[in-house]
Amino acid sequence: MKLFYSSGSKWLTLVCFMLLSSYVVYKQATDLNAISIEEQIVRHQRMLDGESEFFNPWQYRILSTYLVEGFHQLLNNVSSRIDKPLSFLLFRFLQNLLIFYIAKSYFQSLNIRNPWLILTGILIMTFSFSHSVFRSDLSFNTYFDILFYLLAALLIMRAQVVWLIPLMFFAALNRETSLLIPGMLIIQFITWKPFSINYKIFGITVTSVVAFAIGFVGVRLYFGYSPPAGIHGMTTFLDFFVFNLKFKTMYPELIGTFAFLPLVVIIFLTRLPVVLQRWFWLVVPAWFFIHLAYSTAVETRLFLVPQVLIFIPAFLWLIENWYSLPEAKTQTQV
Repeated sequence: MKLFYSSGSKWLTLVCFMLLSSYVVYKQATDLNAISIEEQIVRHQRMLDGESEFFNPWQYRILSTYLVEGFHQLLNNVSSRIDKPLSFLLFRFLQNLLIFYIAKSYFQSLNIRNPWLILTGILIMTFSFSHSVFRSDLSFNTYFDILFYLLAALLIMRAQVVWLIPLMFFAALNRETSLLIPGMLIIQFITWKPFSINYKIFGITVTSVVAFAIGFVGVRLYFGYSPPAGIHGMTTFLDFFVFNLKFKTMYPELIGTFAFLPLVVIIFLTRLPVVLQRWFWLVVPAWFFIHLAYSTAVETRLFLVPQVLIFIPAFLWLIENWYSLPEAKTQTQV
């Protein structure tokens, strides 16, 4: 059986992805460390009413809230037996499937061709998702953030970069953390010695930032701006940073999310394709700094973007290309 290539491969892929997506939804809905779906529905309604518990930034992350609500209304029109909790779970299930398929295409764009290796990457992704549930709900906006980064990476790899402009507008309505996406584009077209830049790409990058700014500012004008209130009395970078470093639960939770992948990728970083090296230096340091200094990092779902965008594909690439090394050929012949 040739997974992904045989006549029935698309169905087999779908079955595998559905099983994995079901497991993620199960963990997020039942884990004792997660937020109950009943509480999430209360938060969801407060978002719709413009009265989010943490107004800044929750109230401004409206994309997933309205999409989920629209999905529920659509299903409810089909059958009144489909209540809101079931709608939420179905939406999260479909969101997982979409992420898996986009990730598969992204891995292939990095010349990761082994179909079993690609499936292994999706499997690692599944367990990263399902082990990132501490104080987490279904986290629709977090997973849309992952989706937007994967879509952006795929568009860049396929040289369809003009689509980043509308993508950035919708990404701004989802989470402010998507602002690094334009940097993923421009960093691929900069030569440092001597310095040169592709001005067409520069124009698309600037336009995508403008599209992000329109969404970012527009939603704050619509709901009204309110300064961040902080969490657990923390308001400064130092407050959050010290809190996170002292929160011992964070460390095993991070291992549950990342395993050993960041360590392997850092050690063998210079062997990776240039695109992954550049995205590593753009995304990883900034991502870790921001989330250690302005969030509760024990909620490790917040670190899934670098895991899916960089660590997992880099690990797969290292495995696939290991077989082309002379020492690998020698060992496999013994």
